[in-house]
Amino acid sequence: MNKLLVATLFLFSTFSFAAESPFQLINQVGDKMFADIKHVNADGNADSSTMKNIVRSRLMPHIDVKFVSFKLLGKHIKGLKRAEAVEFISAVDNYLVSTYASALLQYKGQEVIFEELPLSKESDFATVKVLIKEQAGPDIDMHFKFRQSKDGSWKVYDMVAEGISLLSAKQKEITGRISQVGLATVTNELKSKV
Repeated sequence: MNKLLVATLFLFSTFSFAAESPFQLINQVGDKMFADIKHVNADGNADSSTMKNIVRSRLMPHIDVKFVSFKLLGKHIKGLKRAEAVEFISAVDNYLVSTYASALLQYKGQEVIFEELPLSKESDFATVKVLIKEQAGPDIDMHFKFRQSKDGSWKVYDMVAEGISLLSAKQKEITGRISQVGLATVTNELKSKV
């Protein structure tokens, strides 16, 4: 369970600055974020509000929330009204802040190693491998999926942990739930988990 929380925290620890590789970005933002966490959680008593502020300032500016939101909608994107889309994207954004702040509270200084993988200049997608060294147990192996936007910036949209895409798993859950109860209800459910 603890490994899952630590793995989950990295799903959207994303990094976007134009003209830099995903590998460079993950190192820059990761170093700053974990320094902040170490500072506020040195004694293991950081509160969720403080952690949400770190997530909001360090991670969320670099997350492709719109792309993730549209992927989560799946087939339900057809006929979506602008106001519904804006509200859903906002709900996903707030849900992610809460989810990752909770996961970051579990970070206790594990070593994080980033591995650069070959990057095709023709592709708008890239992957960075991340290894989290656990002191008591097996290491956690993950792959971050990046997408390059039209302005040249890179943002993470998915993480694959132990062969499982978290975006795909959440998409199945959300599209099924929308089919059952409707988009407005699911949007409100995401908001209420904040």
